[in-house]
Amino acid sequence: MTVWQWLLLSCMFLALPLRAGDALLLSHEKTTRFVVIGDMPYTDAEYALLEQPGGALAKAIRATDPPVLIHLGDFKRGRLSCSDELLQDHYRQIAFLNPHKTVYTPGDNDWTDCDRFTLSVRYDELERLSFLRQLFFHQDQWQLTKHIPGLVRQSGFVENARWRIGPVIFATLHIPGTNNGRKEILRSNLDEALNEADFRDQSNKQWLSQLFAEAEAAQAVVIAFQADIFDFDHDKPACAPDNRTDCDGYRMLRDEIKRHSAQFKKPVLVVHGDTPAYCLLQPYAVIPNLWRLNAPGDYKYIDASQVVFDPDNNDMPFRVTGLLDQKHAPTVCEDGLF
Repeated sequence: MTVWQWLLLSCMFLALPLRAGDALLLSHEKTTRFVVIGDMPYTDAEYALLEQPGGALAKAIRATDPPVLIHLGDFKRGRLSCSDELLQDHYRQIAFLNPHKTVYTPGDNDWTDCDRFTLSVRYDELERLSFLRQLFFHQDQWQLTKHIPGLVRQSGFVENARWRIGPVIFATLHIPGTNNGRKEILRSNLDEALNEADFRDQSNKQWLSQLFAEAEAAQAVVIAFQADIFDFDHDKPACAPDNRTDCDGYRMLRDEIKRHSAQFKKPVLVVHGDTPAYCLLQPYAVIPNLWRLNAPGDYKYIDASQVVFDPDNNDMPFRVTGLLDQKHAPTVCEDGLF
């Protein structure tokens, strides 16, 4: 090939229209996106929305093709059975929403509340936790996280995960509702259940420390879990060895997140479910880099949200929109204490 032929071929290539993927590569996109869902399906209608192939929300997630879908737990309403068959079916449904790119963190409806008097068949919650760990993390038939590069799990506490997408480092913590599993222990041995809660607290605290140590070179941190740790009783002390039930099961972790975020100084987003007040806001005026997203679900706002991190937007680094209605998340929570 002569020089003139090479130049002619180069000009012809440059004149070709860019495909969408090529344009994305050439644009050096700075933003990082992901999708979050939780506290659903609670009804048959919600189950249909998430079921392949015709469910509207399932199709919207597939069309978005996010690098990661985070499910915040509570994949069934509390009054539904916690049978093996139901848990297996909902695991399957979650797995096909965003195949091999989904991270799940457990909610209280999924195990701690399986001993409630309102259930026709009641279970030992610690036994259900063991089954849930086998189903979602140890066996993981559908390999939920197979195509999330670099994902690691906490040694000895398999449900906690950490991974990175571009400049953002992510982590899940296992923080269920029902006062972090310290309330309404109705069928398990009380001491064993509270020992599990103590171990969970210490594991989460260690994972937080490791997360922020790994985040020194990152531009933002995202922390996802189930419980609304911002909805609490101000009069309750932090849980301690001499008070493991009449206490605020979230105070220690809430304080740890606040401390780490204040030291990190760069944007931190806490994503949780558990309560119906869908909103995105800054919960503490003294920690302006800390943001809170109370995710969709819990009967009130039936959707999944796409979250986009923009490092160039100092005022609003996280943008949250619904997949179905395309509306921005409200900036005011209708309930909950901050």
